[in-house]
Amino acid sequence: MAEHAEYEAPASAEMAARQNSDDALRLLLAQRRLHSRAKKWQSFRWIGLVLLGVAAPFVSVLIPGSAVAVGAVTGLWLFVGRTVLAWFETRSMTRAAAIQELLDLYIFKMPATIERTSVPSLEDIAVLAAAPGGLRATANKEKLLDWYPIAADHPGSETVAIAQRANASYTGRLIRTAVWVWAGLTLAWLVFLTIWSSVSALSFGAILLGVIFPVLPAALDVVEYLLSTWRAAQDREDLANTIQSRIEGDAPILGQELVAWQVQMYDLRRTTPQAPDWLYNLTRSRNEAAMHAAADELRRKKQ
Repeated sequence: MAEHAEYEAPASAEMAARQNSDDALRLLLAQRRLHSRAKKWQSFRWIGLVLLGVAAPFVSVLIPGSAVAVGAVTGLWLFVGRTVLAWFETRSMTRAAAIQELLDLYIFKMPATIERTSVPSLEDIAVLAAAPGGLRATANKEKLLDWYPIAADHPGSETVAIAQRANASYTGRLIRTAVWVWAGLTLAWLVFLTIWSSVSALSFGAILLGVIFPVLPAALDVVEYLLSTWRAAQDREDLANTIQSRIEGDAPILGQELVAWQVQMYDLRRTTPQAPDWLYNLTRSRNEAAMHAAADELRRKKQ
């Protein structure tokens, strides 16, 4: 196995061709489907919490004596979500991160630092990437071509660094948007519950047992998700800033730096909370335009 110091980035023209090859598109399609599977498990867990969080206060108030039962059901769903459903989500997310790592190593012709036990088998990847309409047609439909902003005439080491920074920054922007969306929705719901409780002339005990306690488990999950997602966004921003400072510096970027950043990227990918597909699709065009503009600006500064 090659050591970090031995790594030398290939020519940018070669990386541009490799990222649009059938092998790369197959890996990219497989990891996207695994990410979508992970997000489905996450959505299933969140839909249950949202339904309970929305319905629980009304059921507790409209049906006297049901507050304890409603709270028990909400707590049970929280337990199931944090154990069984979270396990399925994490498993799919970790396997997707491992495939994306294979994709990057293939495009950048980078040595593998360690063996990833979470990497799916070749058969699993083939099943995940199955495209009845044809691999390239499916990849074109899902806009998977030219995945990284690569300029064929730019130095290879800087191209790898720009691609790594683009990935860190892109995902950081996406999950930061997710934090603001979920925080806004949660705050709006809490304000509504407060106003509704006030105009309903409920007693303090009824508000406590019927409104606050039933939504606490869902609120706990939301708060933990927001905090962990915000931390993940900050970690990606720190990595993007570190890479950017090296790109803009005068000293040449070393191969071991690129490999070290790649290791950091993998760790972030397998631990970063998921952003829902609907939010990804809604912001994709804007975020991709920002990614390409930033890459062009970095290349311009080095000319």
